[in-house]
Amino acid sequence: MGLVPVGVGGDPDNLLIVRKRERTSEQRHGVGSREPSVPSEIRRGERVVRLSNLDKTYWPDERITKGDLLRYYRDVAPTLLPHIRDRPFTMKRYPDGWQGRPFFRKDVTNYAPGWVKRVTVSVTSRESPQQSRTIEVPVVNDELALLWMVNTSCIECHTWYSRIDKLERPDWVVFDLDPSDDVGFAETVEVALLVKQALDALGLASFPKTSGALGLHVLVPIERRHTFEDTRRFATQVARAIAGAHADVATTEWSKAKRRGVLIDASQNAKGKTIASVYSVRPMPGAPVSTPLHWDEVNEKLNPSIYTMEAVLDRLDRHGDLYEGVLKTKQRLGPALRALGS
Repeated sequence: MGLVPVGVGGDPDNLLIVRKRERTSEQRHGVGSREPSVPSEIRRGERVVRLSNLDKTYWPDERITKGDLLRYYRDVAPTLLPHIRDRPFTMKRYPDGWQGRPFFRKDVTNYAPGWVKRVTVSVTSRESPQQSRTIEVPVVNDELALLWMVNTSCIECHTWYSRIDKLERPDWVVFDLDPSDDVGFAETVEVALLVKQALDALGLASFPKTSGALGLHVLVPIERRHTFEDTRRFATQVARAIAGAHADVATTEWSKAKRRGVLIDASQNAKGKTIASVYSVRPMPGAPVSTPLHWDEVNEKLNPSIYTMEAVLDRLDRHGDLYEGVLKTKQRLGPALRALGS
């Protein structure tokens, strides 16, 4: 156990107790070793998960196997689970690795083990005429459920913004920053800092993370009194204000053909939308992880590709969970909405 600064570049007097987490193995992820990276069977009382095809390659260039992925999720589970617990979980399966064709498993009725928690939700088809039906969606509340998901080839952890006891009440507002083809990651960083500036002016704390793909996510944790309509209206007004003042770098234009700059996507604030959770691996080259950041790290030197599974576990050992504040901070949107004239 040791004391470390809460954030990179933070106040050295602001210390956090960090307990060294036990790794399931000292073997590093993706080094091509044929040693078993996780046991083939894990039991918790009468519950059991049998892990299969551990040597199957999921990232050929990096020689990362399914077993490596399972081991990472087992190692990160104590930190990850509080962020996804009690949230509907979207199963997107990649049985042939990150470059293979994925598919969704939306309804786990008669598919998931009986001990995997689930919630009943209503979904609407996209085709016309639209039809509604009720399905059972899984909820990942413990390590065994998480490993079962990963064993079915779920590379990512995608969850709702709300929890199952109040599906209509989100826990956060998300600003999804997505760079267009004409800009790079440096511009995405610039827009993220503009979002922070706007939120600071409104008196709201915010928490950045890499998306694990091409962009950045900024989360604003809120009290569970606001609707998705509230969060979308708020995010839309902030996004439009930034895009209006900084049209050279930020946009709210949804059409990719017309878009220039970094999209501040407010439309993701809606019931049933999902986000790649913090600490989720993403199906991209190098197996990057959606990684929480201190705002001091969001600068011209930021390189999201360095946040691999091993790097993220090392960061957790050194700095603890930089997204703990998302779980503990509760803010009201009312004053901010009034300040925006909504």
